Amino acid sequence: MPAHVLHGDSFLVAKAQAKLEAQDEASGLLDANRHRLEGTEATLNELVEICNALPFMDTVRLVVVQGLLATLEGRRAPRRARRGSNQGQEPSGPSGGALGSWEGLPQAVTGMPPTTLLIFSDGTVSQSNPLLKALANVSQVRGLPAPGGQDLARWIKDAAQEKGSVISPAAISTIINLVGNDLWALDRELEKLSLYAWGRTIEDTDVPVLVSQATEANIFTAVDAMIEGRQRDAISLLQHLRDDGRDPLYIIAMIQRQVRLLALAKSGMDQRASQKELGEQMGTSSQFVIRKTMQQARRHTWEDITWRYQRLLEADLSIKRGKMEPGMALDLLVADQSSLRRN
Repeated sequence: MPAHVLHGDSFLVAKAQAKLEAQDEASGLLDANRHRLEGTEATLNELVEICNALPFMDTVRLVVVQGLLATLEGRRAPRRARRGSNQGQEPSGPSGGALGSWEGLPQAVTGMPPTTLLIFSDGTVSQSNPLLKALANVSQVRGLPAPGGQDLARWIKDAAQEKGSVISPAAISTIINLVGNDLWALDRELEKLSLYAWGRTIEDTDVPVLVSQATEANIFTAVDAMIEGRQRDAISLLQHLRDDGRDPLYIIAMIQRQVRLLALAKSGMDQRASQKELGEQMGTSSQFVIRKTMQQARRHTWEDITWRYQRLLEADLSIKRGKMEPGMALDLLVADQSSLRRN
């Protein structure tokens, strides 16, 4: 049972991971045989110890390592010694090479028992990522970039077919304009449209009926309220989202996405990019998203954006480490972001 590396768009990575788990009968495992490690916190020794253990009352032990490749993104191996000076010597020490404390990972992977299903799950990483290159020879690697242009239109058509529906080209264009290339959002909207237009083709007139920008608009409005220090408005808007059934983790992820778009827009505007170029950099064709993000970027300094990123990271880590419930973390995050304190 080989190791797998999945990197790229989070929706496509999640789907590919679920397929792997189903193929290897790892979907219904006992909790004792399911392990999820964060790349920012895991160690090689911890991973090896877990992977080398045989499954308990199951045929498979599933180990998922999230975000490990990203921790080494942009890292390069030290230059070799100049000719005539210490020729042939390799860097020494636990962090001397490009893999740092993960130098022994490729060898460890080859020695793991066949009952272990090891999956490295990551976002978009470069082909020069040292860990990606190191794992290429000992694992199955799949790059899953977010589709764009005609590929995105084809993805929407195929996704609709998987849900038992047919969607017209005009409807595809309309939904792309409203939602952009967020595959998670597109999948949700296609699910609703498939039920709404069951037994017939989904037309462009169907899309505005069900595909609402309300959620995204509320996120933008809430972020606006945070920026302007209107804490009560921000809390009220996000509470409406929670009342509509939105999970606090989803709302935090949407805020993270908006801050990331904010940084991309700020960078593009600093370079005097056109609105079309900004959309390409942000990965969206939605004019609503581009326009609103530009408005927010004008009211932010780079120091502000960095501060917001740091607070989001702290909230994320508090949840993952079990120090705080997602709902409480969201409430504190909104209060903190609204005040823009830099203690």
